[in-house]
Amino acid sequence: MRDFFVFDSINGLAIVRTGPKPSTTRFQGRITGPLGKPPFDWLRTSSAVLGVRQNTAKPSGFALGPLQPYLFPVNGPARQLPKLANAAGPLDELYWMGESGIAIAAFGTKGFLYKPEHDDPHPTLAFVDALNGKVLQAAAIASIPDLPTKSRVGAISHSMNAKGIITALIAFQSNRWVVWTQGKAPRILQLGTKYVHQFTVTPNGRDVLVMKNLSASGATCELNPNCPPPTPQTGPIAELRSLSTGNIIWSLRGTAREFSGSDVPAISPDGRYALISMPREKHRSTTALISMASGKIIQQIPRPSTSGCTVGFSRDGRKAWISGETTVYIFDIAK
Repeated sequence: MRDFFVFDSINGLAIVRTGPKPSTTRFQGRITGPLGKPPFDWLRTSSAVLGVRQNTAKPSGFALGPLQPYLFPVNGPARQLPKLANAAGPLDELYWMGESGIAIAAFGTKGFLYKPEHDDPHPTLAFVDALNGKVLQAAAIASIPDLPTKSRVGAISHSMNAKGIITALIAFQSNRWVVWTQGKAPRILQLGTKYVHQFTVTPNGRDVLVMKNLSASGATCELNPNCPPPTPQTGPIAELRSLSTGNIIWSLRGTAREFSGSDVPAISPDGRYALISMPREKHRSTTALISMASGKIIQQIPRPSTSGCTVGFSRDGRKAWISGETTVYIFDIAK
């Protein structure tokens, strides 16, 4: 865990090496209107970052063309990958899967963010091999039962089995959840919960860990000294649910005494542990290491930032990390 990358929607991508010879490689460029996680991820060999570039208007940031997949080596220069094309429209979204160049692409979904705007009559999702410019399997959003045609993707999480087959859970902003396994048709899943960005599919592809965004309620008055204190709320902090039935396997409950939001959780590669954000209490923000078998809290760890953080595990599962603003905490996992 010596290398990191950071993407800024204005200044572009920076890859930082922290070994014996530290260095920073920067790649300029912005992209239009990303929701949730930006479209960048490590290549499995850690020799490069999978990502995109886009021609955008200055200073507004409106799209002047589609996304273009790129490979960003840790020592540069950037390498353009083959173009991805579909009759539904331009490549507007890309969600990397499995660090191998496989991704879910969205074609013809963001015409309203172009200058000039254009209509997208047939928005389409597809499994793609972005390293080789191939569309592997496509599904028009209108072809998915009970999903409104104009539904927009909010977030995606995935798992990959031993044969390299990907199962993805897609949260649409229309409060619909869709499970899509390569080679099969996408299907609606009833999760009994409203749409959220913050969820992660388990490594075995059977379940999903969903954050519930538990928060205190009440008025927000900025610096008004007469503002009444938040009203504490008790309820589920996180739930583990089955991807086949949507049923709850376990639920971790607690009380939020201040206004809070949830980060995207992370699950260790062996599926034993998870890192989740906890509701704020007494101006203190923590991330909890929990057991995936029961949801039991093992340890709470102070966070490097009171705002949103990113969490994860090393590929061997022996280390965990929490990143916030300009700080990264790295921890050993006791076996």
